[in-house]
Amino acid sequence: MAKKVSKAAEAARKKAMDKRGKFDVEANTAYGKPYGYLTLAAVKPWVKASADSVAVWGDTLPACVPPAFAVRFAELKAELDVAMVEENAKEAAGIAASLVKAVQVMDATARSAGHAPPAVDGHLCAWGDKVYCLLASGNIGDVRRKWPSWIVYHVSDVCALLSGRTDEIMTTVANAFPDARITRVGPIAEDAIDL
Repeated sequence: MAKKVSKAAEAARKKAMDKRGKFDVEANTAYGKPYGYLTLAAVKPWVKASADSVAVWGDTLPACVPPAFAVRFAELKAELDVAMVEENAKEAAGIAASLVKAVQVMDATARSAGHAPPAVDGHLCAWGDKVYCLLASGNIGDVRRKWPSWIVYHVSDVCALLSGRTDEIMTTVANAFPDARITRVGPIAEDAIDL
């Protein structure tokens, strides 16, 4: 004779069957809900302008303009974050346009005040909330001392890190998808890095 199924087990089975074939973002990942297409399209000009500015100034531009400019710039970025989370594409587009103009005005203001972008032989890139400097030549210690908020690597260091981890995988992926880019890397837990 079959054992009677408890009400709790029956409820759990019914809930699982109701969710079958559905993907709940918040339940399956530590990341929040992804931004919608309209929101991403609305901020695309700002993303490019920001990357272009960081490539020239790193994170030094706000320190080269009057405090009122820097404060308003920070406020606009916070307002954009709110509009993006709320999926308000129209508001995000307006704020993004203001940020693009703000970067242009700040650049011109800093240069007219006699400030110049950091002089490094390398590439500056924002990744998350950090600025990375990939130094092609020069004294890495001098760059790290002069701009302590940056994460500075010599290009050969980057090659050493990537070659041990990604050569085989990236070659296979890049042959199949030539425009592929690394967007995220999980934790490295196994090997120690020789310094």
